[in-house]
Amino acid sequence: MTVEALSEWIVGLDYQDLPSEVSQQSIRIISDTLAVALGASREPEVPGTAEAARAIGGGGSATVLATGERANSYVAALLNGQASVTYELDEGNQWAINHPASHVLPAILATAEELGSSGKEFLVAFVVGYEAAARAGSALSLREGVHPFGTAMVVGAAAGVARLHGFSASQISEAVRVASAMTPASTQRAANMGATVRNLLTGLSSAAGVLGSIAVQGGVTGEKQALATVYGKILGENFDQFRLGDRLGQDWLILRNYFKLHACSRWNHAPIEAMSKLRARTGIKGDDIDRVIVFTYSPATRLNETAPPNEFAAKHSIPFNVAVQALLGHNGIEAYAPDVVRDPKVRSLMARIRVVEDPAYTKAQPAVRAARVEVHTRDGRCLIEVEDQAPGGFDNPYPPSVLDAKFDMLVTRGRSHELVQPLRDWLLALPGHPNLEGLSRLLRREGTLN
Repeated sequence: MTVEALSEWIVGLDYQDLPSEVSQQSIRIISDTLAVALGASREPEVPGTAEAARAIGGGGSATVLATGERANSYVAALLNGQASVTYELDEGNQWAINHPASHVLPAILATAEELGSSGKEFLVAFVVGYEAAARAGSALSLREGVHPFGTAMVVGAAAGVARLHGFSASQISEAVRVASAMTPASTQRAANMGATVRNLLTGLSSAAGVLGSIAVQGGVTGEKQALATVYGKILGENFDQFRLGDRLGQDWLILRNYFKLHACSRWNHAPIEAMSKLRARTGIKGDDIDRVIVFTYSPATRLNETAPPNEFAAKHSIPFNVAVQALLGHNGIEAYAPDVVRDPKVRSLMARIRVVEDPAYTKAQPAVRAARVEVHTRDGRCLIEVEDQAPGGFDNPYPPSVLDAKFDMLVTRGRSHELVQPLRDWLLALPGHPNLEGLSRLLRREGTLN
């Protein structure tokens, strides 16, 4: 089934067609993503980019989460996409090999605010965008040097925005093709070397989803083989377009996502958890360790930098994350502070950690994302621990109370504790709202990007 079949499904889906668990999970994902973006407004680069974007903000009714100001939907999607991935706490989907919500929600939110969409319309558009993005991601085999952010997630952003506009199936297909032709090129090296342009690429992908529908309304046409060419020949080595319509409405990929508590790439999480279990079982301390070998799957083996140049690069280094877990016992936001990244003990242990592919683990993913940590101690012992079901995934979920605490922490970090409960209450009642004005009022502050 191709993009045309996907578009037909999108047009025919109504709110009442969503299983209750899909609706509930969607609200949980939307809440988590908004909280992550709000929390990141504390980081100078996020509001700084929003300030710099005033020149292109134009008039609009969409909310920039970092500042609470108004902008047009294109700029709001751009800036909110950047904010949603800055902390590396955004939800993800291992079948998409990506983070659908961070790419889809900014475009859907900005467009829904602009169009005055109802809560149900907003929710359905988010679901179809998520399902489209996850399937497009699963269809893509990326080239070695390409980072997953951006890439095929543009398909979901464009599909969801087109649904909000009430497009016909043929118009949705056209919007997807136009938007996919504007997919940014994302490099793995940017993440590994700590270039935060990688975060902006998420925003560009979401903004391309907005622009795709605007362009189609203006008469712009898409190239028929855009997806196959951009994703199958330029950014990727193969794109199986028939996955776009695979079991739509039967196999809801949104129910098979993961949430993160470790503020780093999900590819680090199995090694982190293996080291955590090993510490708990043996009582080993960082000073006891001579060297470590981490066996994991490809493409997680890309995160093999043993001397990350800054804190953002550290989020994409398995050696750093394993070393921090061994020495500090946690991988929260504070673990990526500049003083931790520069700490001589962390640096010393990192240099003695090697990342190796286990072909069996590569073959098992994406269904299983495993790692085996082999610790060689200074007194000659070899300690081994395996993690094949890292917490946070659909198969080993965090309790709701844990995700609620994450929501509270991030909203408070970015705004104030007083916003936590009103925002949670509004989101829980999402399907019943006639429009998003209540949400906009909660998220906004004085000022515009005009």
